[in-house]
This record gives sequence, structure tokens and C-alpha cells, in this order.
Amino acid sequence: MDYAQWCAEGAEALAWRRPDGQWQLRLPEATEAWPALLADRPAAVDRVLVTATEETWDAPLADLGFTAARTEQVWRLPLAALPAPVTGGSHEFTPVTGCELVRVRNLDNLVRRQIPGTEDWTGTVEDLRVTLADDEFDPDLYLIAVHRGSGTYDGLIRVWYRRPRPRLGCLGVVPQWRRTRLAAGLLGAVAATLRERGVTEVETETDVRNRDSHTMAARHGGVPEHRTTEWTATL
Repeated sequence: MDYAQWCAEGAEALAWRRPDGQWQLRLPEATEAWPALLADRPAAVDRVLVTATEETWDAPLADLGFTAARTEQVWRLPLAALPAPVTGGSHEFTPVTGCELVRVRNLDNLVRRQIPGTEDWTGTVEDLRVTLADDEFDPDLYLIAVHRGSGTYDGLIRVWYRRPRPRLGCLGVVPQWRRTRLAAGLLGAVAATLRERGVTEVETETDVRNRDSHTMAARHGGVPEHRTTEWTATL
């Protein structure tokens, strides 16, 4: 993954290139420094994305040529309302560390193509290795659904063990296993592990255009918090 860091007018910006080719840009709170930071950015930082949780950022970003591209609803999910573990099903839920990384990478890319806002994501095995080295990675919370008969990788769930509240980062299955109990089974397996650790809530986000995940969060007792907006620009 590529990184860039630079300063202008006493303020600092940081950017890293995502697998979809965009640069995730972290700007300081002081909006008056943004024009100088964007003007002084490294030449490679061209397709940029800023995630804003404060509505006060909307006007400054729009004035600089950014366009609102994606809005996510942040939820608090009570574990008590999540599914119970499923036993004896068609799949074994295996920690990612016990799986072939090339096949996990392929599954992850396929799942992301079904999620609005990440459809252009093309991760590599090296990206995956970086993910598994993250301080918040826990193999018991990153599971792959492996079919007991064919051995195919048909779904995944990824939860980051953050404090004070773990974050559900991704839950998805391949198209032929959608509208089944496979996603609920993955969710139930991770929820059981977290409940054993005394965790009562997790946090997650759903794209407002992704009706299935939005409905799932609400159906499982999700409490809506704030919304975040991704702003993009080609500079």
C-alpha cells in the first residue's frame, strides 16, 4: 500500500492508496488549510476520497470541487439480538489463518463487488497480509465459510476487535448462497465468541443504497447513530 504525508501552512495531510486506485485522504480539522494542502500534494495523489462525519465539512469540500459519492449509516448492534450459532450446516466456519490466502483474496474481491462503494476494489494477497498484521485483527473474528463437500469458499465475516466496541467490517456471501442462512450463520458464530468475552455491542456501517444490509441491521436491533459521507475528487 502506498502512503504520502505532507505539510502546508503549518497543517499536515496524510493519504494512502486503496486497492480501488483512490487515495484515502485525511485532512486536519482546520478547513482553512485545505486549499494549500491540496495544492501542495504529491503529484501521484490525484483521485482522492475524504470521509466526513461532520456536516460542517460539506460546504468546504464542495467548494474545493469534491462530490458526495457515498453515504453510510453507522449502527450499534446489540449482541443479544444477533442470531445464535448454527450447528451441522453445509459449511464449516474456519479462521482466515487456516485458509489459502489467494482464495481468500479472490473471495474478498468478489464480495466487495456486490457492495455499493467498493465495487472497484481489487485487493492483493499482500494487502491481505497487511490486514492480518493489524493490531485489531483476531482470527476468531475473521471467518471463512468453507463448504463441507466441495471445499469452496462461499462467505466471510470480518470483525475488528476494537475498544470499546468491536467493528463489524464486512459480512458477505457469494451470489449462489445469498438469500440463505449462510450470512446469518457467520454472524451467529462471531456473535457467540464476542458474547463469551463479555462484549454486549458491536458497531457497523451500511451503505444507504445497500437495502439488504440496511434491512439486516435494523431487523437485528441496530440502533442508528450518525452518518458518514465519502467525498471524491479528481485533482
